[in-house]
Amino acid sequence: MSTLFPFGWLAALGFVNSCPVCNKITKREQGFICFACSLDAPYTDMWLMRDNPLEQRFWGMVPIERAASLLWYKSQGQWKKVIHQFKYHSKHFLGEKFGYLMAAEFSKGGFFDGVDLIVPIPLHPLRRLQRQYNQSELLAHGISRYTGIPTNFKAVRRTANNPPQAQLHYNDRWRHTENIFDIPNPKALTGRHIVIVDDVFTSGSTLTSCAKAIYKACNGDVKISVATLAAAQYMLQEE
Repeated sequence: MSTLFPFGWLAALGFVNSCPVCNKITKREQGFICFACSLDAPYTDMWLMRDNPLEQRFWGMVPIERAASLLWYKSQGQWKKVIHQFKYHSKHFLGEKFGYLMAAEFSKGGFFDGVDLIVPIPLHPLRRLQRQYNQSELLAHGISRYTGIPTNFKAVRRTANNPPQAQLHYNDRWRHTENIFDIPNPKALTGRHIVIVDDVFTSGSTLTSCAKAIYKACNGDVKISVATLAAAQYMLQEE
């Protein structure tokens, strides 16, 4: 039996820190991610750039104040694996920590200045029941804990249980995300600056559909920004 086995259990119980990327035991003062993995992190630095590649993806479709992703979601590497585990394999305990890290970095570029509300992309109730958690809500929790900006998990409702985006081709993603969101109480968002939070930006179809629904429900009297944990780099390359 490996001598590291007991440390794995101690880390899972919160008695010691374990870097989620390399799984090595770390000192608490090192923070959430170990020093070596932090240096190797594929940060996008989008929060420091105006008119960055992510913001450009929304041009001509829906007005966006700011948009940024923390990490590049590359085809290979340990960082993709840990994001995939968080998204699909019940590593929900990473969500709030990732959200806190997002807020800490984004705040360096004034991303949350003037923001009134954090709104996560909702899951359909059936999908939520199946997965047992909404990763976007966990990220929103972490962002709120760092910034002090309140969250609203009921601001947007998903009305269709569309197929998982990862299973669809690019054009099908846009078709399956049309008109899948409802805004039950537009007054809660009208006149405010909100940040929509999601886990991974791929085609942008889900985020665009959500932003359009909010903008329409508020008759344009709303400011919208977008924050995601990661972005697929190939989706943001110039066409």
